[in-house]
Amino acid sequence: MLDWDEKIYKETAGKIGEPIELAIRNLSDQDNIQNTSQFGTLIPLSSILLTKEKALNIVSNIAKKYWGNIDLFLFEKLQDTSIDLNNANERLTHFFSSRQGKKALLQYLTIHNVLRFDHLINLVFGKEIEITNHVGGLNCIYFYKVEKKFFIHIIYNQKETFWKTLFVKKIYSIFLQTPMLSINDSLDLIRQLQAHLEQLHTSNKSISVINQLINVIAFNNPRSFQLKELQLFNVINHYKGGKRHRQKISRIIEDMYNNWVEGTWALSEKEQTILKFMLVIDAYKQEDFESIIAHGEYLIQNDRLNNHAIELILEYGEVLPNIKPEPIALIKRYNKNYIEKIFYILIEAYIQKHQYEHVIRLLKEYEIASCTAIYNYLNQDVIDDGNSLHHIEATVQRDIIFIVDHTPQHIMHSVEVWLNHYQDEDSPYYEIAIMSSKHICNILKALFATEHFELFDKLMEVYAKYIKVDAHFHQLRDFAADYVKI
Repeated sequence: MLDWDEKIYKETAGKIGEPIELAIRNLSDQDNIQNTSQFGTLIPLSSILLTKEKALNIVSNIAKKYWGNIDLFLFEKLQDTSIDLNNANERLTHFFSSRQGKKALLQYLTIHNVLRFDHLINLVFGKEIEITNHVGGLNCIYFYKVEKKFFIHIIYNQKETFWKTLFVKKIYSIFLQTPMLSINDSLDLIRQLQAHLEQLHTSNKSISVINQLINVIAFNNPRSFQLKELQLFNVINHYKGGKRHRQKISRIIEDMYNNWVEGTWALSEKEQTILKFMLVIDAYKQEDFESIIAHGEYLIQNDRLNNHAIELILEYGEVLPNIKPEPIALIKRYNKNYIEKIFYILIEAYIQKHQYEHVIRLLKEYEIASCTAIYNYLNQDVIDDGNSLHHIEATVQRDIIFIVDHTPQHIMHSVEVWLNHYQDEDSPYYEIAIMSSKHICNILKALFATEHFELFDKLMEVYAKYIKVDAHFHQLRDFAADYVKI
């Protein structure tokens, strides 16, 4: 156990809350105590940061003490692996005692910032294992470089809440007493703070605390790429939060644009793309169709959503619904792929604003805005012989078959099951049907208003036959009646 951690643990008897605040004050130099209204008493950096040699020795000794011996419990757990268990303890001992082992440990911690038992097994034996239970009384060890020293924190299984609370206090203390550019992997450290706050408090409180901390960091530090990363993280936090936090998303994103509109660390196109995506979703909830059109058109222009697809999913997968897109399908979960979702929302916005030609433009330019069959029909060079229209019904049949049975082997049965259950609110098909029906009706409105009657008639026939939802159909009928009167 770290000397300072041991002292504060004894002082508090493992209790959290006010006992930790009192213990920090009692163990600190009284002339240099820093108190904050939001984050309590700060821990002196001299009590947190260690030299590289001392930090590595402590990590190695702690890991060896708790994980350096394969006991009977672990022997059973590891029997199904290809690890040579007869010599496992010998290899562990050699790893912890050798210079090469310590070098490998340092390299791993420098990259990953955290060590768990399964990580150690992978390091020593080159085998990936899954062990859900914490091993040997030790949960994990955190390791971050701060300035020219190192910050380590150990989470023990006993009094786990205490050690997690202390970890949170240490992170506050580091960010509020250290220039941010001196903290390696500052974004990862903030993410760890978020994860631990959510375990200790409600999600609402954790988002509020992170927001307060990042605002203080922004006030106390110069502009930098790292600061921009933290503020983007804060935006995403609010986006994922409850209604209270989502209400602030537009203002927070506006602040991001104001702060990072130009300069060395100006928002990249990828970063603007994720911000615009969140603005579209927020505007959709607010029924702000003008904003949807403005932000949505930015997203689809120059193929931005596709161009940055891999980076967006890797970095912002928690925000973007990213199951594989299905441009060939018309009946599908439009809310499960971020590109399909944007076109779904954008088409509805154009319908609401009576801009029907723009819907036709989207259908002609983007296959994913509807489906391959409709896209091909609208872009054919020769007079249709009827086949392309028949492809629409074939598309819908195929969609239904794969939704119901995931195989084309039982066509009639799958269609029958769909027709019997898609309007049942308890059916697994209901959500898909409602979403697809709404989208198809929006397309039908645009086709009717722009006098694409041949395609309208065929799509209407298919809609009525396979996916008609009365509420949507009545709206469509009223739309057509009103439009004729104009």
